[in-house]
Amino acid sequence: MYITESQRKRSGRDAAVVMAIMLALVWAARIPFLRDREYDIDTSTWLSAVLAINHYPDKLWTLLNYTDARPLTVFPLVAGSWLGMPVNYTSAEIIGLILWTGTVLCLYQICKLLAGKSLSLVMTWSLALFLGIICHIFAAYNSEHNSIFMVTAGVALFLMYFYRRWTSPVVAGATGILLGSLIYAKFQNAPMGLLTGAFLLLAMAQRKDWRNMAALFAGCVLPTILVNVFYGMRGKVDVFWNNYFWNYFYYSFTTQFSSMPIAERFSPGRVLRFIFYATSSGVYVLTLAALAVALPVLSFKRWSSGFKVNWMPFVFTFLLLLLSIYAVLQSGNNFEHYKLFLFVPLLIFNALFLSVSSPSVRKYAVGLLLLGGIVQTAVSLKYLDGAVAYDRRTDIDKKVVGHIVKYTDPSDPIVVWGWRDGLLVSAQRPMGYRDVHTFHFSMNSPLVPNWTQDFLDDMEENKPKIFVEAMIPEYSERGHLFLQHDKVPVVREYVRRHYRLVRELDGVKIFHRKEMPAISLLR
Repeated sequence: MYITESQRKRSGRDAAVVMAIMLALVWAARIPFLRDREYDIDTSTWLSAVLAINHYPDKLWTLLNYTDARPLTVFPLVAGSWLGMPVNYTSAEIIGLILWTGTVLCLYQICKLLAGKSLSLVMTWSLALFLGIICHIFAAYNSEHNSIFMVTAGVALFLMYFYRRWTSPVVAGATGILLGSLIYAKFQNAPMGLLTGAFLLLAMAQRKDWRNMAALFAGCVLPTILVNVFYGMRGKVDVFWNNYFWNYFYYSFTTQFSSMPIAERFSPGRVLRFIFYATSSGVYVLTLAALAVALPVLSFKRWSSGFKVNWMPFVFTFLLLLLSIYAVLQSGNNFEHYKLFLFVPLLIFNALFLSVSSPSVRKYAVGLLLLGGIVQTAVSLKYLDGAVAYDRRTDIDKKVVGHIVKYTDPSDPIVVWGWRDGLLVSAQRPMGYRDVHTFHFSMNSPLVPNWTQDFLDDMEENKPKIFVEAMIPEYSERGHLFLQHDKVPVVREYVRRHYRLVRELDGVKIFHRKEMPAISLLR
């Protein structure tokens, strides 16, 4: 429709109908393939946090401390559970799809401001087509889902101010709160949030809009001030900074978690291998990247002639794209879900340059965009296969979960030493220690003493009934790299004093707290 009627002006009602049809198709394509199983271990991390929040009476403390320093990643799942949704993988994927729906709607608003309704529908359909038949690794709920929604909403609010769609200090303050909260969904959001806030402040300064500048700045710092006051009232400010800042600083800027040197993380070879060489998204990313390279060149005369007057959207979208690439590559870990950060900034960048391209360039570019989306969809159809490869670990999971369910009540906290977060989700038991995985103790980090004290405090306060040693090779995630509990002296001594070994299941050791009735299940 766009290629044959590119000059046609579409009414707001027509655009709304098309958007509704797009989103209905996405939901219709995704709902039949929802599966209640773990596709990404991180989903289990967030679901385990929900179980803990729903269990412990101090909800805010648990939300801030039992969520791997990403409370706004977990909060949508918590809200879903409060509305009656079960705490499982199907519910998590549905909530992720709701957040993607919000992202698509925000993307439409952004592209409409930059390029008009007709072109914005094309760009939005490109993303909707990708989301409709998406790889299960991307579909599994993760921290990127809410992060991308929040970042996209922040960008939409910035551009709406730039194009004079709002002037209220209340909106400015709310926008500041949104941008200031980004780090509580994921630390990698910080650069994109800072960029959006800086450009919004600059746009306000150009208009001498001092009142909105003050409201925006106050909103940006308010979340962190409130969180620090909350921790300060408990004498735990150091816990906040260690877990929310220094932990992710070391994760991002050192080789503690990834052995890849910092310089190699941004090398062209890694970009090609990690971003483009993957059937899950490679065709779509390659299509968007090709357009992002070609369109500024093909439309150079058109956009450069007015650049001095209208430079801000061009510079902003370019920097946003660079920072999204930075967010994907910076940690040195090749986690597929990091690539979710790329799609929206690439689409915004392309929409802006399509808006200043000649009609002939625009038609070919739109054709290439939709062709790439269709090819990616065809490739992604293979991920809809219901067959799941056999994994011996699943058999062990069933045995361990069976033991936990048999010898504990639903309200009894459990500790799993290792990186096997799905055990708590399958058993539907709250975690007894604030980190559902314990690989941190294996790192050469100055924060290990702090994590050790947190462990001892939680164990004494929560008194978990069962302690599971799951950090064994070929069972725990990266179990061959990380330490078992008896290799950490303080933890070994605590477990020795307070727990007794009652069973070993295929190498997984299960300990009961000594206050429990004495039973021996050793074979």
